[in-house]
Amino acid sequence: MKKKPSSGPRLFVSKPGPNDTVLNWRNVPERDLWLYARSFHTAAKKLAGALELEADSGLMSDFDPCPVVLMYRHAVELHLKSLVLGEGGNFLATKPDHLSVCKTHSVSWLAQFVCQIVIALKWENEFRCEGVGNLADFKAIIEEINSVDPGYAFRCPGRTEGPGSVPGQLAFSVREFARRMDAILELLDSTADALAATWDRMAGAPAPKADVHAGNDFEPTIQ
Repeated sequence: MKKKPSSGPRLFVSKPGPNDTVLNWRNVPERDLWLYARSFHTAAKKLAGALELEADSGLMSDFDPCPVVLMYRHAVELHLKSLVLGEGGNFLATKPDHLSVCKTHSVSWLAQFVCQIVIALKWENEFRCEGVGNLADFKAIIEEINSVDPGYAFRCPGRTEGPGSVPGQLAFSVREFARRMDAILELLDSTADALAATWDRMAGAPAPKADVHAGNDFEPTIQ
């Protein structure tokens, strides 16, 4: 079953002063996490596209890709939280503590629950996309994302040097990174759809078949 977006994300105000507004992000409803994840993904794709043009012209600095990496990381974190706190949690032997999920920034920890869900439903063969052929690949990419600390500035790999390198070219490829992250986020999104459809069927509600695979060469659907 495809998600039905709400009328819009809700922002809860936490005792604002006379001239300021403080957003309490921890009070964001679970059903809105996916909307935030989608918004960060959209923004990350747009910025990545703009930086790709600068990279091709050699105008991008070592620091310019950092906001793209952070936005993609946050999109992945929110997608994982949405999946674990949503229908995915129904397939876990023990649901994680709600507050711990909301407070954490460890995408590796959140991904452990996703792997448990995939294994519980025997979806290992379907849980794949470009760059992810199995759960081991998924964990490796997530661990790479997790190495980026969301609370601090960081620096992407600098410019290439040595034989065969292109003068002024960054070792970090925004295009390649964005392509990999887009595939991961699409996989998580389609997995959430499949989980919702499966849970509806288990609850007795009719639901269309859901395809958990995010690639183009996959035929079967989750039954």
